[in-house]
Amino acid sequence: MSKVVEDYLVTIYRLERRYGVARTSNIARALGVSLGTVTNNLARLRSMSLIERTPYRGVRLTERGRALALEIIRRHRLVERLLTDVLGVEWHRAHEYAHRLEHGFRGLEDYLERALGNPERCPHGNPIKEVEGEERLRLSEVSEGLYEVIGVDFEEGEVLRYLEENELKPGAVVEVLSARGAVSVRLDSRVIEVPAPMASVILVREVRRGA
Repeated sequence: MSKVVEDYLVTIYRLERRYGVARTSNIARALGVSLGTVTNNLARLRSMSLIERTPYRGVRLTERGRALALEIIRRHRLVERLLTDVLGVEWHRAHEYAHRLEHGFRGLEDYLERALGNPERCPHGNPIKEVEGEERLRLSEVSEGLYEVIGVDFEEGEVLRYLEENELKPGAVVEVLSARGAVSVRLDSRVIEVPAPMASVILVREVRRGA
C-alpha cells in the first residue's frame, strides 16, 4: 500500500468511528486536499475493495479496510512510543514525526513492540491496539463532576501543544465546573476554560469521589 492509501484508511476509520460514516467533505478537510482529489482516491480505494460507498451519505471501510487501518494505527502508536521513550522527542511533536516515519516501519510492528517492552498505550493515552466498540467519553459530553483525562482523539500539533501547556495530558484529574459551551474545569488550584473544539477531542473517564 502507498502512503496515500494508508492515510485515507486511517482518516476514514477515525471519521467513521466518530460520525458513523466518513463524508467526502470531512475527508478533504482532514487531509487538507480538494474534493476532486478525494473523489479520485476513493474510487481507487473502492477498486481495491477497501471501502463501500453509500450514495449521498459517505463511505465506510470494508472488513479488510478496517483491519488494515487498525494495523496502521498500531504501527503509528508504536513509533510514537519509540520517539518519546527512546529518542526523547517532545510529547506534542511525537504524532507529527511518527506520521512521517510510520510507513517506513511497515512489517516491523512486532519487533518494535517487543523492543519497547510491550506498551499498552501511546504517549497520548490511546491503546496501541485499538479496541473497536470501546466507549469513548469526551470532555465536551460530560456533566459536572470529577474526571481523569485518558486520551486524545485528535493528535495534531496545535491540539497537543495546548493540552501540554495547560497540563491536560493523560493522567490529569480535573473537576468539571460547567459544561455549557466552553468547558470550565479546575485543575489543582487553577480554573481553565477549555474551548468546545478542544473539549470534544479530550477523552476522559469519570472518577468516583473517595475512590
